Parts: sequence; structure tokens; C-alpha cells
Amino acid sequence: MLIENFTQELIQLRRHFHQYPELALQEYETSAYVRRYLEKLGYTITEVPPTGLIAELPGLQNREKMVVVRAEMDALPITEKTGLPYAADNGCMHACGHDCIIASALILAKIVAKEQEDFPVRVRFLFEPAEEIGEGARRMLQAGAMEEPRPDAFIMFHYASDLPFGMAVHRGQASSMINSMELHVRGKSSHWCEAQKGIDSIYGAAQVINAIHDLNENFGREHPDVGKYILGIGTVQGGKYTNIIADHVVMNGNIRAAYEETYHALKKELEEKLVEIGQQTGTQITMDFPKEPVYPFANDDGLVDIACQVGNKIFGDRFILEGEDELFLSGDNAYRYFRETKGLFAIFLAGIPGKSHPLHHNQFQVDEAVLPCSVEALYEIVKGI
Repeated sequence: MLIENFTQELIQLRRHFHQYPELALQEYETSAYVRRYLEKLGYTITEVPPTGLIAELPGLQNREKMVVVRAEMDALPITEKTGLPYAADNGCMHACGHDCIIASALILAKIVAKEQEDFPVRVRFLFEPAEEIGEGARRMLQAGAMEEPRPDAFIMFHYASDLPFGMAVHRGQASSMINSMELHVRGKSSHWCEAQKGIDSIYGAAQVINAIHDLNENFGREHPDVGKYILGIGTVQGGKYTNIIADHVVMNGNIRAAYEETYHALKKELEEKLVEIGQQTGTQITMDFPKEPVYPFANDDGLVDIACQVGNKIFGDRFILEGEDELFLSGDNAYRYFRETKGLFAIFLAGIPGKSHPLHHNQFQVDEAVLPCSVEALYEIVKGI
């Protein structure tokens, strides 16, 4: 495959999507652009309201095997600070690399269309909305993304900035179990000059934060086989006046664990500690989980073998096969697809030395040099299934 013939268009597409990001379930212009592009190539489109798309080439429908390739489309509510000439200026940002994913999927779709007479595999492209809020995969599946016929493999890919040019694949566990939590600490209001009449919810909340810190420090020592995990509080809100004991504190955070068993064990131990803190401080403490958890998923061994062959061929010593000990504690609603068929999650490394900012940062950037190599890798993996 002469990927060089498509590199300029690939970069132009990526920069276009980067400049015009749209939030979850608002990807109207992005979706319309993708649809026009694919229809010109001969793809038939199934709409997934409000903005999702399922695309297939009629000429490939008699192939024996089918592979599903997923591309996320939504951006984040972040004001971009990269200073790039194609930076977004609408208060949203592709700070998770979805601009690269859309562009790469479109070029892959174009190559498949050009080679469809001899292309050995039926390919179904999913352009998924609302991944960042955990809604997209459910909507795509309800629209039949993994049906008629059931696919032989599911492929997803991301771009990361923590390491320079390369490719990484996990053997086994490839994602973590995650859930957001909301904790309420309720006390009793009183003026601080009559502190004995009040129950300080801020003090109770501080004990909760300390307990979470202790769990992070000690849970793994006491249970050495639990794998990676973390509990964290992201926001704390409570109190109205400096001279009044706060009667209510709300804390929002999350639990992340490599394994589902670890997640449930952490949750149980935290619940027990909250009961103890409530008894010690006189507060009433509740913990709620507003959403269903994001479940972990694992890469299929056979697909990992294919990815290793392709990665070594294209990236050489810049290909990394990672074990579960190196698992990044991120999650993805793509676990829903992995429940339907065997899957592969590939990560393309696109860090820029000296400009390496994490995902969801307002200065997140990627090295565009990895884009053509990533498309070539995806092409080879899909053909090899």
C-alpha cells in the first residue's frame, strides 16, 4: 500500500476536524462531513440518531469475514491553548485525539474502497458519537452495529502523547473498570461560637479524604494480587459562611481498577470506612454511583499476535507489547463491543518531545508523523484477520 499517496489528505482531514470540534451528541457538522466523504466513495450509510453513522461498502458484502472498525467523533468542553494555526476557537477541543481517529478511519475507508475488488475482508465502519460521556457505544449497538452478520473482530485505536512515535498493544487486559461516585457528608449547622451545638461536615469530609488516601497507600500492600487501582476525589463543595459550621459537604470522585474483583473489593472497603467515620464524627455519610460502571475489557490473543507482526514490521523497535502491569487506568464504553466479539485495542504513540501534555489537557498535541503509519498498521491488521 502506498500510504504516501494519502498522507497529505490525511493531515488535512485531521486539521479540519481539529479546528471544528463538537461536543457529545452535537457532532452535526462532523457527522455531515463524514457522511459526504463516505458516500462519494460508494459507502451505504445507516444513521444512528442524532449523529452516529454506520458505513459499509456493498461490494464487500459477500466476503467470508467481517471486521468492525470504530472511530469516535466527539470533543471535550475545553478551551484550546495550543497556539496551533488550526486551533479550535469555539470553547471545545479534540484533546483526546478523536480528530486523528476520524481522519485515519476515513483514509482507511478510502483505501478499502479503492481496493474493494480484491480486498479480502468485509469492513464495517462505526463513527461513534458521545464516547466522552459514555453514551456512544450503547446507541451504536442499539442501531445494529454488531449484527447481521455478527463480526469476526472489532478494532479500536487511540492516539497517546506520553511517548514519542510508536505503537503499543496490551497482551490481555487492555482497559480498566471505572465509575464515578458522589459522597454526601451531612452534619449540623451552628455558629462557631457555639461549636458544641454543631456537627462539622467539613471535618467528616476530611476524614473521608484521608481514608481514601490510606486505601490508595495500603490496599495493594494488604492484597498484593489486585493489580492497579486508584480512588480519587475531584471536587469538594461545602459551607456558605466563614463563621458557620457547614452542615453538608458534597464530594465527587471516581474508582478505577484493572480488574472487576478489585473494583468491588475497593468499593466494599470504602463503604465500611465511611460507616466508621460517620460513627466517629457524628455525621451521616452516603455514597452514590450516578451511572453504570464502565467495565474492563481484554484484547484477544490471536488479534494481539497479528498486531505484533504488523507493529514490528511498520514501527520496528518503536513497537511495544505491554503486559497487564503496564495497564493505564483508563476506561472506554467500547467494553460493550468486546462483549459481542473478540477485539483489539491499539494505541499509536504520538508524543512531541518538550510538548508532551496528557489527554484532556488544553495543550494536548500529537505528532502528525505517526498518522500515515497508523493507517498502514490498521490496514494490515484488518487484512490479516
